Amino acid sequence: MLRIFLFGSAVVGLLLVTLIYAVVDGHYAAGQPVASPTPGGAGPSASAAASVSVAPGASGSATAVMVMITGSSFGHDLTIAAGTTVMFMNGDPIKHTASNGKDGVLAAASLFDLQLDPGASKSYRFNDPGTYQVTCIVHPTMNMTVTVR
Repeated sequence: MLRIFLFGSAVVGLLLVTLIYAVVDGHYAAGQPVASPTPGGAGPSASAAASVSVAPGASGSATAVMVMITGSSFGHDLTIAAGTTVMFMNGDPIKHTASNGKDGVLAAASLFDLQLDPGASKSYRFNDPGTYQVTCIVHPTMNMTVTVR
């Protein structure tokens, strides 16, 4: 029980440090939409993915979005701008993947297959507009859609 509490505290601490850095450095734009709810969904829940958006800075750098995997769920589908980097962070105590595919099966020409041990995070930059399916190879019921405009 203590390990779970410490792990959870570390994850929350990392998210807070990331958000504080973004705010202090002037990269965070409050109120910028990040995630669009799944069609027919009832909005975010306690098990939904947490997202932090970092808006472009004066240098014109691209945006970044964090998807927190918790409760064996990616959370809601995302709609992002082309060039956005999505960081998938595994907040569960079990291994997951964030892979291009659906229902636990990689797409024929899979663009990414990120292996996520507990507490690990990896990123993929979505450069081209389109609709991308994301699944967990280990848990085929974990799916989300990333729409890039």
